[in-house]
Amino acid sequence: MYKVLIVEDEMLVRVGLRNSVEWRRFNMEVVSDLPDGQAAWDFCLNEGFPDLIITDLRMPKMDGMKLISNIRNQNKSTRIVILTCIEEFEQIHQAMSLGVSNYIVKLTMTVEEIEEILSGIQTGLNEQEALNYPKYKDEHVTVNMDMVKEKYMKDFLFYGIYSAEEFEKFVVQSRIRITPVRMIVCTMEIDSYLKLKHKFKDDNGHLIKMTLLNILCEITSSYKRGEAIFLDETHCLLLFSFVDIVSEQIIMQEIHLILNTIQDAIYTYYNGSVSFGISGPQSGYKSLKKLYSESCQALEKKFITGPGQKHLIGDSVDLNIIHKYVEKIRDYIPLRDMLSPMKQKEYDIYINTCVYALSEDKKSIRIIVYQLIQWINTNLYDDYHNEKTLLFSNTDMLDECDTIPELLEQVVVYLTEVVEQSRSYLHMSSEISKATQFIKLNFHRDISLQQVADHVNLSFGYLSNLFKKELQITFIEYLNGYRIERAKELLIRTHLKSYDIAVNVGFSPEYTYFSKVFKKETGLNPNEYRRLYSGLRSAK
Repeated sequence: MYKVLIVEDEMLVRVGLRNSVEWRRFNMEVVSDLPDGQAAWDFCLNEGFPDLIITDLRMPKMDGMKLISNIRNQNKSTRIVILTCIEEFEQIHQAMSLGVSNYIVKLTMTVEEIEEILSGIQTGLNEQEALNYPKYKDEHVTVNMDMVKEKYMKDFLFYGIYSAEEFEKFVVQSRIRITPVRMIVCTMEIDSYLKLKHKFKDDNGHLIKMTLLNILCEITSSYKRGEAIFLDETHCLLLFSFVDIVSEQIIMQEIHLILNTIQDAIYTYYNGSVSFGISGPQSGYKSLKKLYSESCQALEKKFITGPGQKHLIGDSVDLNIIHKYVEKIRDYIPLRDMLSPMKQKEYDIYINTCVYALSEDKKSIRIIVYQLIQWINTNLYDDYHNEKTLLFSNTDMLDECDTIPELLEQVVVYLTEVVEQSRSYLHMSSEISKATQFIKLNFHRDISLQQVADHVNLSFGYLSNLFKKELQITFIEYLNGYRIERAKELLIRTHLKSYDIAVNVGFSPEYTYFSKVFKKETGLNPNEYRRLYSGLRSAK
């Protein structure tokens, strides 16, 4: 896989870019995402230069131009794409002179635009690799054999660099444990990979890769059958053949036995799990691409059924566990008791949307779950003032979920926590309750703490201290937070321009301040937020 490094000081932009692109489609994997140019330069010096760097220009510690210049002084082959704002075109031209491949305007970028750029870069990398990588010759091998196997198999499976006859010659010369008779391909995915890296403090995944490859090689060797190679940091390819077994039923029994052994070993060594997609049997090396496609298709069922399972091509998917989770979320009484009848109906609509979305792609389902969380947060904020901290801690956890059951389980956790937190605000004093109600009715106007203090018959200083004591935030933080919640709704539900929304929710006509506050509260600017969350409406 081509190695990709993302360098961007805005965390949600980094996370969004990493998660919105299907990197495997371009034979790419994101090896790291870093917050500044200095961290990226240190990464290059310590870990080597990646094949592609996507970098912002304005960053702390070391800006993008300095990073690009440093890279080009030592490395001419790494592709570089810059993330830029509209007003940075002068720097874009300067960057292009340093050999930058392309640029992406952050405010207007779409997934389609990004994927078009990646496709062009992949083509260039493939052409460069074809020129630089000689065909395998047994007498000239001086590199690690596992790396040679991985490289040769990928070139055959994904790029068509070698013919079936050349691949067969390589298999014989390398003494790989497969034959072209009754082959089966299994694609293995490491479950909860981000948690695993955090657990072992293995930021780059090198330790996990090496130990996992050793485990797979030991197990396939013990069964005297099959080969294992890494596809990317979360996926491995297992190739099996059964020249000695004719019965398809017995072949499948043998496959399940080997995969069970692997699952047991992963649990023992990592206290983790892996999932498998299993192709049907077919003979002839020409069929390997088709078998690999079948295994990937089978593995896609994991997103619906959950981690740690084996999936055969052609097997049906049991949706009962999903429906149980959905009904548990729908009928969560503590939450429903906190919603008005009208809001309960809206809540049911969102739940129904989740059910209808089960036939959609992964991205659409994730958007709907994120939007459900946002809806709950916004509506409970109205009455119970729960703060953004809980929302963001939960969305971070959602990013680490690989499957629908895990996503929905995290929603259940969120509901429990948010209800508990919201209930804690029921014990507000009558003065704070009256003050917050005044803010809700007048947030769109230019109101001050003194006006609110006069309304509740308290002194300016006493009310200010009361906000900090009971809500743990200042008056202006509460006012801005409420205004931003209202702005979120308008961004998603209307086509009003951002600066009109700013005025409608009480910010001054100076748009810059509204944008700054919005980004502080959400991690995104208003236009980025609209693009991210309005996906739900189109999904409906």
